[in-house]
Amino acid sequence: MKYLVALSLLFSSIVSFSQSRILVDGLFDEWEEHPVVYADATGDGGFLGIDFLQLKIHNDDEFLFFLLEIGAEINLQDLNNITVYLDTDDNTSTGFSISGIGADLVYNFGNRGGIFYQSGSVFEVAHIDIGLVTAPTVTSDRFEMAINKNVTISGSPVFQSDNLKIVFKDDIPNGDVLPAVNEEVAYTFSTTDLAPLPAYSIQKPQEADLRIISYNALSDGLFDQSRIPAFTRIFQATQPDIIGFQEIYDYSSAQVANQMESILPSAAGQQWYHAKEGPDCHAISRYPILASALIPGYNQNAGNGAFLIDLPGVAADLLLIVAHPPCCTNDSGRQIEVDLMMAFLREAKAGNGPIPIAADAPIIILGDMNFVGDNRQLETLLSGDIADESSYGPDFTPDWDGNDLLDSHPYTTGVPFSYTWYRAGSSFSPGRLDYIIYSGSNLMLQNNYALFTPGLSQDSLDAFNLFSDDAVIASDHLPVVSDFAFKNVTAQQDLLPQQHLEILNVYPNPAYGWTEVSFTTQQKDLVIIQLVSQEGKETTVLRQEVINSGEHQFQLDTSNLPLGAYFLQIQTAEFTDVEKIILF
Repeated sequence: MKYLVALSLLFSSIVSFSQSRILVDGLFDEWEEHPVVYADATGDGGFLGIDFLQLKIHNDDEFLFFLLEIGAEINLQDLNNITVYLDTDDNTSTGFSISGIGADLVYNFGNRGGIFYQSGSVFEVAHIDIGLVTAPTVTSDRFEMAINKNVTISGSPVFQSDNLKIVFKDDIPNGDVLPAVNEEVAYTFSTTDLAPLPAYSIQKPQEADLRIISYNALSDGLFDQSRIPAFTRIFQATQPDIIGFQEIYDYSSAQVANQMESILPSAAGQQWYHAKEGPDCHAISRYPILASALIPGYNQNAGNGAFLIDLPGVAADLLLIVAHPPCCTNDSGRQIEVDLMMAFLREAKAGNGPIPIAADAPIIILGDMNFVGDNRQLETLLSGDIADESSYGPDFTPDWDGNDLLDSHPYTTGVPFSYTWYRAGSSFSPGRLDYIIYSGSNLMLQNNYALFTPGLSQDSLDAFNLFSDDAVIASDHLPVVSDFAFKNVTAQQDLLPQQHLEILNVYPNPAYGWTEVSFTTQQKDLVIIQLVSQEGKETTVLRQEVINSGEHQFQLDTSNLPLGAYFLQIQTAEFTDVEKIILF
């Protein structure tokens, strides 16, 4: 199912959904109102400690959801033998016989693969074949799981009945089984109405907000000619103020800034400031970068970056940490680097180290954290609870008000998940690897999402000149977008350059035949209103006249123009303002 995203809306809440909407996000809150389908006996688990406790089940029109408590803290996508057996055709005589059911779909989570039985044939399946998503990506003793109930394999629907029977088993000798012998777990798909997915706005809801993007560009992908068009459309749609890049190894920060200039050209008085630390961590900013420093890594070839950014109108400069700890099974290396980041922050707050910061300075830590193992690493990053105090110093409270830092926890556009990494060809199913973490004492999260273009409706893709596969072509990591307002600082408009000419509104947009433009100027001047094609090759002048200072509205006839995406440009002798517009 696709969901229409408004072009630009101001939402009263970042997440607004009823408890009947299950979101596979690793938070579990929405499961509280759903009954336990089966409570397993305790103490009957195998020697590895897997002891199933309880199971909940739900569905929407696209996915079948499970919440499984397993009695031990594990990584669900590795080093375990938990297997789900699903009788999907309500026929005990078909499929794999186990515990009194005929399982047509079998999937082993630790081995990351399974089997589909259909009409005497056997098909191997991966996560992508059944739309499998699980959460959390880090270790836990309970997990959410989603399987797409509309998928087909070799032309046959996987789910051929609304009535299911389910078995979970720890597939080792004497491993625990849910349900117990001579009992069964049955479930029937429901058709109840569901609340919408969490709200977000691809554009900033308030122009004065600060838009931060964390983006792993996958092996210098920002300079890969085959991927540059996808990056270009993504950045032109999202319009960041500050970007924290990872995995740009072979290019300097100046080269990255120049590439961003070609994608998002600077207006008068603007530029892209830049700095790089460590092997691959870049800060690219519309605001001056006053200082940068390397935060050492777990070995001499690793490390993360700290950057001090001057935000006009904010009393204290922003401390931005761009991080890319080591991947995969290197839990010890990740914990060392997280400990080092927090030790750096502790010293910066105390006025020490290479970048001392002022009291109440905003703090943002972002990047591809590679949190795919022990959940202790995320706990350290949020709470300041350093694992190796003997090497990296004492614990501390990282926010200025004595609280933990906050996790922005973005939802993925158009799907009921919160993953930020997606690679269809990998044996690992989509997961949450990328984070934006911030100081809640002085930053207010206004809008938040991970841009997954395959989840957007065609209307939304067209409105922002995006292609459905842009996000997965550009990188295997999604761009994570967060918009912040500031607490207890001078007026938010001070973040913006002084505008002598400003477009206030374009409505309707997308437009059919006509649109009304309102704008303001601070002096009498000759104003030219024109449409520039998306490629910048063709310009159509819509209006040209001398106007007085103040606010103005003009209705513009666009009925004779080709359909598509344009830039509406209003220009005086000294100033220009631009707004994207869609004609359909």
